[in-house]
Parts: sequence; structure tokens; C-alpha cells
Amino acid sequence: MREILEIPVISEAIRGLGAPTSALVRAGDLLFTCGMPPIDTRTGRIVTGPIEAQTRASLDALRVTLDHAGSSLAKVVKATVYVTDPVLMGGVNTVYQEFFPDGWPARTFAAIKPWPLPFDIEIECVACL
Repeated sequence: MREILEIPVISEAIRGLGAPTSALVRAGDLLFTCGMPPIDTRTGRIVTGPIEAQTRASLDALRVTLDHAGSSLAKVVKATVYVTDPVLMGGVNTVYQEFFPDGWPARTFAAIKPWPLPFDIEIECVACL
């Protein structure tokens, strides 16, 4: 059984991108997020600019999403990071380490062809409740 959880600002921002997806789905004691773009969690606007700013916004949106569901970044067991260029990995890693100071979840890092959206990163994760 799965339950779709709505996170108002984040869910609206993702729908605004035209993505037919839910920000967060709960299945049993696991939480699955969509690929979280760099969303400003206060305004719902997409954050552009340096990859560090985009990474921080994506991870903050994941944090808010997981907190809303009763979990946290500390309970992330798997993350997948998608970027438009592998050269961005250094900037992503710098910020990523700030958000996971007590140990890193398993992670996949994938460079994909640029997409027709105004940002360079999406991060998805699986977390425990």
C-alpha cells in the first residue's frame, strides 16, 4: 500500500514544472521522494545560479519534505544525484557533506543530458520513518 503525501509549496512547485509526479510517497516504513529540483522552500521558486546554491536548495527541499513526513535527512538510506554535467560533482560534494555530517547514505551520482529546465541538479532519496 502506498500513500501520497502533499507538501504544499514543494508539491505546487513541482506541478508547476509540468512533472506528473508526487513529491513524496510512503510505502510501509519507507519514504520515496521524486527527483527534487532546487526549490526555494519559502517561495516555491526554482533556484538558479552556481551549482552550490542549486544543491543547497535541492537538499533543503528534501529536508523539508522528509520533515513533513516525520523523517529527516539523518534517516536517508539511499540518494541519487542527477546533474547536467559531471564537472559539477565537486561543487555538489562540498554542499552534500554539509547536509550529511553524521555519515553518508549510499549514493548514485549520474550525469545526464541537459534537460529543458532552468536548473542543473535533481536529488531523490529513500528514507526510513
